[in-house]
Amino acid sequence: MKLDYYFSQFGELKALYKLVKQDFLKKGLVHHNWHHILRDLARAVIIGEAEKANVKIVLASVLLHDIGRLYPDLGSDHHEAGALKTPEYLKKTGFKSEEVSEVAHCIRAHGPRGTEEPKTLEAKVVYDVDVLSCSVGYIGVARVFDYFMREEKMGVKDMMEIPSGKKGQRRDFYTKTGKTMGEQGLKKARRFWEELRRELQKEERTVKDIIPEYKGD
Repeated sequence: MKLDYYFSQFGELKALYKLVKQDFLKKGLVHHNWHHILRDLARAVIIGEAEKANVKIVLASVLLHDIGRLYPDLGSDHHEAGALKTPEYLKKTGFKSEEVSEVAHCIRAHGPRGTEEPKTLEAKVVYDVDVLSCSVGYIGVARVFDYFMREEKMGVKDMMEIPSGKKGQRRDFYTKTGKTMGEQGLKKARRFWEELRRELQKEERTVKDIIPEYKGD
């Protein structure tokens, strides 16, 4: 289905879309911006429908999964900050009280760095959407570079020294559809990072042999 179909079925979802879009455009984030949300929404429709999830909950969660990044005053972890802001956004746009906790769980559990492991089907769908967005294929690699270089002002070596951040025994993908869409791309991205690490180490050894004070960048 097209996104407009779900808007026609759930007026509160359409209202949430407009409110979140307004806030993201106002904030003007460089990487986790409104275009990022739109790409994730498209994947959410594909996976949510294929897995027979509650697509309303999935789409509301994807709309809000990075909302915590707009409120750094609530803490550095955007999963928890987003979950704190969720009731405000959902109640303002007409969602039922029982839907708030479902969406908040999806937000806390999205991606390998989430503060909760995904338990519901909807949370598993949102998790996979996030993995597809930032970890898969050469596009995923490019967006990792974009984020750390433009938003965190890091160099290549700094990026390579960041731990994965994967919490607990998190899977690569939780749904069959997500795995089908992303398994090969995830392998491709991992091969790239492994080759990059080897090449950086080789370059550093070469330069240090001639200029010992070299630290890499």
